[in-house]
Amino acid sequence: MSTLKDVAKKAGVSITTVSHVINKTRFVSEELSKQVENAIEELGYQPGPLRQRLWKGKSYTIAMLLPDPGNPFFQMVVRGIEEHAQRHSYSLMCCNTDEDPAREEFLVSLMQQRAIDGFIIAPTVRGKENLRSLIKEKVPLTVIDRQMESSPIDQVFSGNEEGGYQATDYLLRLGHKRIGLLVGIRGLTTIEHRLNGYRRAFQDHGIKVDEKLIVEGRSKSEDGYAATKQLIGNKSITAIFSTNNLMALGALQCFKEGGIRCPKDISLVGFDDSEWIAAFTPSLTVVAQQPYEMGYHAGELLFERINGKRAGTDIRSVQLKTTLIIRESTASPRKA
Repeated sequence: MSTLKDVAKKAGVSITTVSHVINKTRFVSEELSKQVENAIEELGYQPGPLRQRLWKGKSYTIAMLLPDPGNPFFQMVVRGIEEHAQRHSYSLMCCNTDEDPAREEFLVSLMQQRAIDGFIIAPTVRGKENLRSLIKEKVPLTVIDRQMESSPIDQVFSGNEEGGYQATDYLLRLGHKRIGLLVGIRGLTTIEHRLNGYRRAFQDHGIKVDEKLIVEGRSKSEDGYAATKQLIGNKSITAIFSTNNLMALGALQCFKEGGIRCPKDISLVGFDDSEWIAAFTPSLTVVAQQPYEMGYHAGELLFERINGKRAGTDIRSVQLKTTLIIRESTASPRKA
């Protein structure tokens, strides 16, 4: 079996040059590239699978950069993306940014060096800055969950403002006026739009928002616990809307430890739905998204780009509807 050294000797070039021709890691003149390619063909040299793919100009791998791949919402998103990856015989490389912009920047650079064919990314608050190189180099890219407004990128996201409105309007119609809000990282469009929906519902009901009832966290269960503990110190609060279901779990834990009965003492609405949510006691009222569909649409848009089926100026945005699912964790407030 021929080796890289044999190819270099046959072509009359260095091993390094052969490597650059195969991996396309540095410019090699057309004349030398041809010598290497002829030598490979004559000797029947077989590069490894990855090198063969890179030589053909593709790695047959797409990268997904997600803030928390362990979150049930993103697990369903990945399943939707897998539909298209399997259909096109692509592998997936899933990376965790942990909402850290510096880590996101590092991972984007690392994946570019590995000649990834395309990216699906739920960007951090510095997403516009960190994805600039991908956009400039016209790398196939689909942004999910968080919007990057005024950016020439394919995007798939939920109607987050409408979801925030649905939850808050429902609680207000039940008679709640003191509604605490657990918000995730400010600056993320998902959070800002859900907050806008919360504010708009209050405005439509002619009630002023109490800013002290809006508590920020980082979308983790422990943040929901701490934020809820802060909110229940306000004895007049009768309901809580959590903009993230992991924070809603923290709220339920805080209720349990504090002897708070839900919904008798405080009603609770979460954002996102999954099979285990309905199994809680009480079962949780939520604003449901469509995570599988989000992943499916994202994969569809990405592979259209990878396979050259759309012009670069043909930018697509898909907004998915949210649905309020009413269960046992909400009720009218007790009369004083």
